[in-house]
Amino acid sequence: MKAYDLGFGDSADKLAETPGGEPLTLDAPVHAGWVGSAGPAIDPALWPRGPVTGLPMMHAFTLRLPADYQRRGPGFPAIAFFQGEGQFAGSDAVEADASSDDPLARDLAGARPHPKLQVLNDEIGGTFALIWLTEKEFADGPVAPPADVRAPGSPAASDEGCNAWDNVEPTTGIWLAERTADPNVGIPPVEYEPNTKYQDPLTEDSGWTPWAEPLFGRSHLGGTAFPVQALPEGLTPYYLEIEEIAGMNFGGGNAQLDLESGIFDWSCG
Repeated sequence: MKAYDLGFGDSADKLAETPGGEPLTLDAPVHAGWVGSAGPAIDPALWPRGPVTGLPMMHAFTLRLPADYQRRGPGFPAIAFFQGEGQFAGSDAVEADASSDDPLARDLAGARPHPKLQVLNDEIGGTFALIWLTEKEFADGPVAPPADVRAPGSPAASDEGCNAWDNVEPTTGIWLAERTADPNVGIPPVEYEPNTKYQDPLTEDSGWTPWAEPLFGRSHLGGTAFPVQALPEGLTPYYLEIEEIAGMNFGGGNAQLDLESGIFDWSCG
C-alpha cells in the first residue's frame, strides 16, 4: 500500500499545498482531478442538495483515486466531495413543490439523490456530501453546477454554510505524488499511545519529528494524520485528510474522510 500527497495547480511545475498557497515540490506528480465550483459530469437533478434549504451544495473537489483507495471497486474509481448548508439552515427551509410560486421549490421537486451519494453531517449541524463516481462521470467533467433558478434579487443564504450559487471558485487541477518518507503508511491513524505501530509525529516537547515536519499542512491520502484537534475514531489506512481548499470552511482547520469506513469529521484551527 502507498500514501499520496496532493498538490494543486494548473501544471506539474507550479503546485501549491492549497490553491493560491505556498509552493509545493512533489516528485513525479500525476494529474488526478480538480477543485472549484465546476463538478463531475452528473445529471443536474442528481447534484446534492441541502436537506433544509434545498440549495445545491458547493463542489469542493473531484479526485481520481489510486487503485488501493477505490474502496467501492474499480467501477467507481473517483470521488466528488461537496460542502453544503450550515448550522443555521432552519430559518431558510424550503419544501419541494412542483406547483409553487417559488422557483427554488419547483426546481427542488425535480431533484433526486445520486445512487452513490453519502450525506455527511458534522457535530454543529453542517452538511457535506460524498459521491462515488463512474469513469464517465469523472472523465466528462468539470461541468457547471445546476443553473441558479432563484428569482432576481433573492437574498443570499443565511445558514453560514456553502452552496453552489453563492460560493463560486475557479477550477484548479489536483495532482498526486507518492509519499515515500512516512512511517505510518498502511497503518490506521490513532491518537498516539506507547507500544503501538502508529508512530507519533510529535517529539516529547511537542515539536515535529524530522520525518513529520515536511509532511505537515498537506492534503493527502493515507499515512500520518495531522488533525488540528482530536483525531476521529474509526479511521482506516484508506482515508483522506484535506486542508481548506476551494472555498471550503473548516474554521481554519482540516478534515478527515475515510473511504472505507465512511467516518468523517473536521476541526477548526
